Amino acid sequence: MLLVDMTPEQRRALAIFLRQHLRNLADIQTLRATLELSSQRGFVPLDWEQKLEAFGQTPQYRAMLDEFEPLIVQFEQGTSETALIELLQKTLKGRPVK
Repeated sequence: MLLVDMTPEQRRALAIFLRQHLRNLADIQTLRATLELSSQRGFVPLDWEQKLEAFGQTPQYRAMLDEFEPLIVQFEQGTSETALIELLQKTLKGRPVK
């Protein structure tokens, strides 16, 4: 179990970091799908950056981020240290966190 005395400011900073990390993971999944589709078609669309940005506004993208938001909120509010461990385990694809 992770036992850490963190200040509210430290929790807030880590929560901001975790939210950005999750956005990065969602972007990586989107870029991977774009690359796979591009390899099938034989070309990369010139507007791939705009498409990535547009996908960031979709309900599907939001759902990827919203899945973990309750865990981040629990951690940020100091109600659950295990929320941080659970979040890390899920984003590391279930590998145990020591």
